[in-house]
Amino acid sequence: MVPDPVPELASTREFWDANPCGVHAGYEAQVQQRYAMEPYLPALLRRIGAAHANILEIGCGQGVDSTLLCAAMPAGGSYIGIDYSPASVDVARRNADYVDGTLTVTPEYRVGNAEHLDFDDNHFDAVYSMGVLHHTANDLKAINEALRVLKPGGKAYIFLYRRPSLKVGVAKMLRALQAGLDMLLGTDRCIYGWLKRQGTHSRLFGTMFHECFGVPHMKWYNRQEIESAFQGYSRIETESYGPNFGRLYRCGDDPNPFGFFWVVEATK
Repeated sequence: MVPDPVPELASTREFWDANPCGVHAGYEAQVQQRYAMEPYLPALLRRIGAAHANILEIGCGQGVDSTLLCAAMPAGGSYIGIDYSPASVDVARRNADYVDGTLTVTPEYRVGNAEHLDFDDNHFDAVYSMGVLHHTANDLKAINEALRVLKPGGKAYIFLYRRPSLKVGVAKMLRALQAGLDMLLGTDRCIYGWLKRQGTHSRLFGTMFHECFGVPHMKWYNRQEIESAFQGYSRIETESYGPNFGRLYRCGDDPNPFGFFWVVEATK
């Protein structure tokens, strides 16, 4: 049974149920689109998976990253992926069934709330969350929930939008433009509404444009804000990744000093 959304997150579930992150296509197309947009990510996923036997993913989406993690994890390990969108969890389960023979760990997926994790304290070796917590209503609570469920010495790998960065800066300006149009026209997310009426997601960019105009919460962080948000952890390391022009510019596996993601590796 899927729990009802809490009131302040109802719009978040509605958005991601309508727009599961990536493309609405088969598994191979989802993998191709995701890692063409984020070419540095497979190497990071393999490193994280190989280093930990017990992983929680917060915001598993359609489960593409989870299959790489579960292929890299040591046999006998455990992986749980949660997402607030039941539609996304359904796709993740289908994708896991599709690639089941290639995985060393069988993934488990649940509907769950990043701000109220349904797990005991000190439970996981690692928590992974890619591009999710900056879309939560209470991002600081979610970051501290990840801390709570980690074992002492455990690692959190959290990807958050970076400020300043070109891609997110443009998205923020476009959202402000939409807000101004809404004020003039008496509408609600008018550009997002137009995109929804087109009935498709871009094969090249997935749900990127829908996210820009439609996602209820979109935050970004400078280095000082990252340090403040993760102050409960014993140690944090940050690196920036991500090509600001998506598929138009491939940055390979290396960090990008102008990237739009902070990759925060935080130790409990």
